Amino acid sequence: MRANQTLLIAAGNIGSEAKLATSIAEASRIIAVDGGLSHLNQLGICPRIVIGDLDSAEAQHLQWAEANGAEIIHQKNQENSDLSKALNLCFERQWNEVNITGIEGGRIDHQLGAMAAISDAPQNLNIIASLTNAELIRITANQKIEIDFSGTFSLFSFGQSIVTLSGAEWNLENDVVTFSTKGISNQSENHLDIEVKSGNPLIFIGNN
Repeated sequence: MRANQTLLIAAGNIGSEAKLATSIAEASRIIAVDGGLSHLNQLGICPRIVIGDLDSAEAQHLQWAEANGAEIIHQKNQENSDLSKALNLCFERQWNEVNITGIEGGRIDHQLGAMAAISDAPQNLNIIASLTNAELIRITANQKIEIDFSGTFSLFSFGQSIVTLSGAEWNLENDVVTFSTKGISNQSENHLDIEVKSGNPLIFIGNN
């Protein structure tokens, strides 16, 4: 569990209710990303903040949230996705430990857009996304992390990342990782060390 964690709940698939309940219990604050408010309404849990262009959130759910003390932040700007708006808000308020759920399912462009928003988010945010059958971790330039992980994982960059990886079946030493199949379906038996020496953020996806 990370201290002072902010949970962002988007409108997509959230996996099991038990997994979501754990994420909610560990969070210091909850932000509903537009239509993600419906998930919380069904659980009877009011978020601290609702943010987005609010074209997906139902009016009755917004009324419920506002009546229960939620801050409603209506941002019409279409240059950024609702998830980008939520991540930028976390940066502005210095909530640097971020967990995201609800970014799976629906249109493929929305799913790619969610990944792009995670990649493009302010660099000082430590971002993890809980997926239905996997966990996503963003690793930024000049950052090294250790992960206790056994199984199949993949590495992607939406640009170009210089990466050193150890503990895998196929290790890397100052290798270039891009948005390609080069980093797909690697294996780890126990522990990984991943360092992004320079370039764009790296996306680690560990399959459950």
